Amino acid sequence: MRAIKIFALFLAVLAVVFLTGCFGSRETDETTYVLAMGLDKGEKDNLILTVTIANPKVIAGMAGGGGGGNGKGAESFLTASVETLGPITGLEQLNTATSRHLSLLHTKALVISEELAQEGIGKWFSTLSRYYELRATSFVFVCRGKAKDFLEKNKPPLEISPTKQYELIGSLSRAHGLYHDITFKEFYEELKSRSIQPSLPLAAIHEGGLETARPGVKQGGELELPLGKYIAGDIPIAGENKAQFYGTAVFQKDKMVGTISGEETRFYLMLRGKFETGFMNFLDPLSQPETLAFLVHQARSPKYVTRMSEDGSVTIDIDLYLEAELAAMLSGINYESPEYKPFIEAAFSQYVQEGCQRLIQRTQEEFKADIFGFGEQLKKHFWTVPSWTEYKWLERYPEAQVNVTVHTRVRRTGLQLKTMPLEGGQ
Repeated sequence: MRAIKIFALFLAVLAVVFLTGCFGSRETDETTYVLAMGLDKGEKDNLILTVTIANPKVIAGMAGGGGGGNGKGAESFLTASVETLGPITGLEQLNTATSRHLSLLHTKALVISEELAQEGIGKWFSTLSRYYELRATSFVFVCRGKAKDFLEKNKPPLEISPTKQYELIGSLSRAHGLYHDITFKEFYEELKSRSIQPSLPLAAIHEGGLETARPGVKQGGELELPLGKYIAGDIPIAGENKAQFYGTAVFQKDKMVGTISGEETRFYLMLRGKFETGFMNFLDPLSQPETLAFLVHQARSPKYVTRMSEDGSVTIDIDLYLEAELAAMLSGINYESPEYKPFIEAAFSQYVQEGCQRLIQRTQEEFKADIFGFGEQLKKHFWTVPSWTEYKWLERYPEAQVNVTVHTRVRRTGLQLKTMPLEGGQ
C-alpha cells in the first residue's frame, strides 16, 4: 500500500512538472509576425524602428501571389515605422497602432543603416539579445542609406514575402562569395571576441539602371576586372526589384569603419576558409588585356603557421588551396593543352595572392581591424586566458607580418577539349 502511495505521489509530481497550462498563450488570429526589422538613427529620439509585417489577410488567401493576394492589389506585407528610445520600446509603441500583437518569432532579417552602424550598434544588439522572441538565426545586414527606405522599397518579385528572400539570399552567398551570410548570434559573438573584429554583408537600393555602369577596360576607364570595386547599390542592374546585396561592411568593435567590395569579399572568405565557389576573372597571362574566367572552389581549409618572437611581434604564413575549372576565354589560345596549364595556374595564383595581400594591408592600415580571425590561430601561443587578454591582439594586429601563398590546380576545362581558331571568309 505504501508503495502505491509513493508511486501516486510520483505521478502527481510529474504532472505538476510536465503538464503546463496555456494562460500566457495567444490565439493565431491575435498575432501578426514581423518578417524584417530595420534600425535608423533618429532625429529626436535614439532610433527610428521600421518593421515589415506579414499581412495575414492576403497570405491566407494566397490568390494573387507576389504583391497581391485578394484580387484587389493588396500587399502581402506592410511596413510601419516609429521614432523611439530603443527597439523593444518601439515594438510596444507600434503595437498601439495595430490590431494584433507584433511577434519577432519569425523575424528573418535585421537591417542596420550605415549611419547608425558608424555611430555604434553594440548597445542595441545587447538589448535585442535579451529579448526571448528574437531568433538568434536571423540574418543581419548593413544598409547603405536608410534602413526604412530599404524595407519599403525591397519588394522581391519572385517571393510571396521577404522572409523567403532573406533565407535564399543567405544561402546564395555560398554560390558566388560576393557577400557573406552572418546571423545575429554569430555577429554578437564577434562583437564580444578578443580574437576577431566583426563584419556584415552590405545591402542597398539601386535607383539607376544600366546607364550607371562605369567605363570598362576598353572604354577609357582604369584597368579593372568586371566585378571590380562594386559594392551594394552601385551595380548597374535594370529590373523590377531594386535591392542589391554585395560587398562587406568592416567593423572595429561595434563601429563600422569601412567597406570592401564583392571581389575583396571573396579574398576575405578564402582567408577564413569559408569560400565555396564562384566565377572569377583575371588577366590573360599570354594575351592582355583579354581576360580568362575560372569557376573556382576552395579545395580545403587554409593552412596557418604562426610565429611569435620574444618581443611579441607576430608572423603569420597562410597557404590557400584552390581548384579551378576553365570557364571562359577571349584570346582563342588553346589553354586546354597541358603545356599552357602552368601559365594559367601561376597567373591565377598570383592574382589571388596579390588581392589577399592588398586586402590584408587595407585592414591593417585603413581599418586597423582583424576581420579574418587570425587571433584564433595565435591563441595557441598562450597558456592562460589572462595572458591572452593582456596581450591585446586586436591592438597589435596592424603590426603583424602576414604572408599569403596560393596554390591553384586547374582540374577541368569545361565541355571543350581543344580551342580551335575561328575560320572566317566571304
